[in-house]
Amino acid sequence: MEKSDSGNLIFWGVALIAIPLWLLSFPETTIRHNVNPFLVYISQITALTGFSLFALTFVLSARWRWLEDYFGGLDKMYHLHHTMARTALVLLLVHPILLAIRFIPAETDKVFWYLLPLHRKFEIDLGSWALWGLILLMLFTIVIKLPYDKWKITHKFMGVFFILGILHIFFLDLSVSANPALTIYIAALSLTGVAAWVYKSVLFDWIVEKPRYRVENADRLNDQVIEITMTPENEKVGFIPGQYFFFSFRDSNLSGESHPFTVCDETDKGQIKIMVKVLGDYTKQLYRNLKPGAVAMLEGPYGRFDYRKGKRKQLWIGGGVGIAPFLSWAHDLKQQGFPHYIIDLYYCVKTESEAIHLHLFKEIESEMKDFHVHLIREDVEGLLSVNDINQIEEKEIFICGPKTMRESLVPQLKKSGVPNKAIHYEDFDFS
Repeated sequence: MEKSDSGNLIFWGVALIAIPLWLLSFPETTIRHNVNPFLVYISQITALTGFSLFALTFVLSARWRWLEDYFGGLDKMYHLHHTMARTALVLLLVHPILLAIRFIPAETDKVFWYLLPLHRKFEIDLGSWALWGLILLMLFTIVIKLPYDKWKITHKFMGVFFILGILHIFFLDLSVSANPALTIYIAALSLTGVAAWVYKSVLFDWIVEKPRYRVENADRLNDQVIEITMTPENEKVGFIPGQYFFFSFRDSNLSGESHPFTVCDETDKGQIKIMVKVLGDYTKQLYRNLKPGAVAMLEGPYGRFDYRKGKRKQLWIGGGVGIAPFLSWAHDLKQQGFPHYIIDLYYCVKTESEAIHLHLFKEIESEMKDFHVHLIREDVEGLLSVNDINQIEEKEIFICGPKTMRESLVPQLKKSGVPNKAIHYEDFDFS
């Protein structure tokens, strides 16, 4: 197993260790009201596993760059974060529901009230408050869809409800004190989760170095895409072609949000360029209001999307502004003197007018023998299909573009016999 594949296994493994540790003591329930011990045991297991997943979500969202090597990129870490958060919510919700079942059928009306923080014991109310706080914040994430800047503020409260959950477990003390191994495990996860939350929500902006760049040009390439050129105020940043930074722009007409954008190009003087497409409120604001002179704060670099780690025969598939990392790679090919790769680039757009910087790829095609550009226009050729690509099973494949494009192509590639390890993609739908 490669290092980049180990992150998921490690994190799920750490979360599920809660089950065998719980089984070491197989605790007796202290809950009365004729509760079936089996229901109590299952409720405890779901609670502990949900708590473990909850703790690990803070680690995954802390943006510790060294962890990227174990997942193949920050985007993969964030998607695992989302999966674990949803799973944790379900398991933590199952926990009180199983305990509330004892009121059925004699006192069915008490089932709902049991789920509320209206208990005679404060330590149980702590758990209810933690659960309802988590449910509320998840509703803002999944259902209500708050604007990103407001959602980000509410998300900081996750740590508060996590701490309430910690207090609930240790004050209730149903099985922890009788099982030292489980106590150490929960304590370690509690400290790790709180530390990660404090780091990301409180200390991050103070201790993470953020180089300052100044906007030199803001070119509107069409009615949806803006290309931003920036100059370093001090030392230029270092990055691998294809990596991205989180950019936040300091301007009275812009919010202070940070969003990920790939660096498309870097000049000898350290100037960098990014492309931004209007996809939401923030990018629309950026397109309309950004002007030369604004200061940009950079955080990163992030990403493990690197053609230089691939084999000689490669297939690049870019759609829309997902062409950005391929632009970065194209510039790198020129700087490296056109190293001996065999590359087919499929540039997917709705119309030819959207094919930004096509001339650069055409220029490289004329200078590099084994570099070939294929423009796929939806209004002419239709959507790209794996059947349109020759000898696909022999190539290392890199994909960056709209989610719908990726979700269409990846299953086709696997069905055509391309192994998972040969398919690389970057997904910015995570911030």
